[in-house]
Amino acid sequence: MNRRQFLSAGAAAAITPVLPGIASAQQPSAASDALPPAGADGWIQLFNGRDLTGWYTFFPSVGKDKDPKGFVKVENGMLHLMGNEVTGENVEQGYMATNHVFSNCRFRAEFKWGVKRFPPHEEAKRDNGLLYYVNGPDKVWPACVEFQGQESDLGDAWLLGGTRGKMGGTSAVAGPPTPAQTTAAPGGATDAPAPGANHIVKQGDFENRNDWNVIECVTRGDRSTHIVNGRIVLNLTNLTQPDPQNQGQFIPLTSGKLAIEVQWAEIWYRRVEVRLLS
Repeated sequence: MNRRQFLSAGAAAAITPVLPGIASAQQPSAASDALPPAGADGWIQLFNGRDLTGWYTFFPSVGKDKDPKGFVKVENGMLHLMGNEVTGENVEQGYMATNHVFSNCRFRAEFKWGVKRFPPHEEAKRDNGLLYYVNGPDKVWPACVEFQGQESDLGDAWLLGGTRGKMGGTSAVAGPPTPAQTTAAPGGATDAPAPGANHIVKQGDFENRNDWNVIECVTRGDRSTHIVNGRIVLNLTNLTQPDPQNQGQFIPLTSGKLAIEVQWAEIWYRRVEVRLLS
């Protein structure tokens, strides 16, 4: 998500070619919150390589579990987003989200950019972020935190839907960092950002523009850590969201669904998984 698009949404309220004959990914007949069993290494596969079991799609013009233009497909065991033919027609933003609500866990996804870009952002940076702690009704955009997926800004944070947080503080990573995780965000938490200051910039650039990237997000209560290709780039603390029962008040943001943005740029995912933390 870029700044222009974020401000516009706020004001409103809210490499491989496509293979012929492959339709949009099939939705499961009945949504289920049940998670697949964990593997021997503790990781749970959220994407099974066959269909969207455990997920649903949302686009503002058509609502939940409808994707008439086939923006979301499963091809060759991978999740293929925005592989459609590029026309002069503007395309809308949306996302695919888990049925399951998560807290205290470690998300991991492996993605690679495609080559297609769509109006009205065909000249902009490619951008498809990961949303976590998604709460409230489906809309663009709900209360959540975005692990920025925009090229050259991979790992930034956007606080969406009125959420707030502080940069720095104690990392949410469980245990000591691995040898690769040697770059950490500054340790001192800052004051909560003023309303409108919803973009927090990562520390360090470790993304691959033309190859596969592994992004991880560790959450513990109201803290989170963003990791790009094994390097910590951002810590967030004191995450809060607007209290739906008390206007003008905030409550801790400690759980929510996971979502993957679908907007304006072709992207492939070959792994999406989670590990629950004690």
